[in-house]
Amino acid sequence: MAQDSSRPRIGEGRIGSSLCAAIGVLSAAAVLCLRYPAFLTTPELRVHYDVELLRLTLAIAMVVGAWLGVLGIVLGGPRVSAAIGLSALFLATLLGGPYVPTPDFLQPHFYLGLDWLVLDLFFTGAAFVLLEWVFPRVRPEQGPLSPGWRLDLAYFGVNHLLIGVFLVVSTHFAHDYFAWAISPWLQAHVVALPAIVRFVLVILAADAVEYISHRTYHEVPWLWRIHAVHHSPEHMDWLSGSRLHFFEPLATRALVLVPIVLLGFPQDTIFAYLIFISVQSVLIHSNIKMDVGWLRYIIVTPQFHHWHHASDAEALDKNYAAHTPLFDMLGGTWHLPKDRWPVNYGTVKPIPGGMLGQFVHPFVGPVKEFLEHRNP
Repeated sequence: MAQDSSRPRIGEGRIGSSLCAAIGVLSAAAVLCLRYPAFLTTPELRVHYDVELLRLTLAIAMVVGAWLGVLGIVLGGPRVSAAIGLSALFLATLLGGPYVPTPDFLQPHFYLGLDWLVLDLFFTGAAFVLLEWVFPRVRPEQGPLSPGWRLDLAYFGVNHLLIGVFLVVSTHFAHDYFAWAISPWLQAHVVALPAIVRFVLVILAADAVEYISHRTYHEVPWLWRIHAVHHSPEHMDWLSGSRLHFFEPLATRALVLVPIVLLGFPQDTIFAYLIFISVQSVLIHSNIKMDVGWLRYIIVTPQFHHWHHASDAEALDKNYAAHTPLFDMLGGTWHLPKDRWPVNYGTVKPIPGGMLGQFVHPFVGPVKEFLEHRNP
């Protein structure tokens, strides 16, 4: 049987050089977080950190990263990747390394979620690059990263850095505009439910909003121009779900937070929900080919969501749900052939390829129409 050349193999240097680049860049970012926590870390996450454990982990990672970079060069791996990683590790050392002093500070009103970016990219990347390497793939010829990974990574970075803006806007939206609908009686009954029932309820409540908003993105032409950015990847992998026009995560988080606030879920339920959607949202975009049996009727799977991203005629405007296919079954938009996966992905009509072009894409059409009406 022919070997899969897209899979990196032990001893050829690609793995070491690539890991060095990833570890180096993440280490430099982590040192910046330790040096400037007021402006680069997320308050909701910061309170849970064991800083000394993080410093020790960072120190070990930097040593391992340097060793992998040298090994990658010796074995003939990509020198550019190794050079990027070793340079980033050198920069991290110049900035103070893992034991750089962390100053006392007052929390400013604005911050960037660089810590969230580092943690999510490290754990998610490590898990899903390994899974897409080891397990059967939807597109066997595709490596651990799709051809569009650079643009996807740029979106991943920007949307994670803006988490502070998303949290502030969505929280104010839910509390300021829907405080009148809060019922202490209802919230008390929700809190009294068993933990597993609360978890199922928060999934259903959030997904009901996701289904309605997602379907609206597809059926309202101007909103589709925003959502088309998310559908533009022609190859699916663990990073492709990050490609979102900046308006979309802002609006979706604000809308989904409304039922969560109104029902008054306790922190443990919200935390469990956040863990679930963090894993599921990456999994369903991944290049992993899995058969989950009867679970395909209960939870959204990679096969289900791949059909949503397909540009095949049979798949258009199907499978809007984010967590469970229940709402698609009720809404008549469920589409899940038993043993088939899509052939083609992306949008039927192409959209601009770069981040700037995709950012302005939703506004270009309306502006053109306005100018045409003014100057017939």
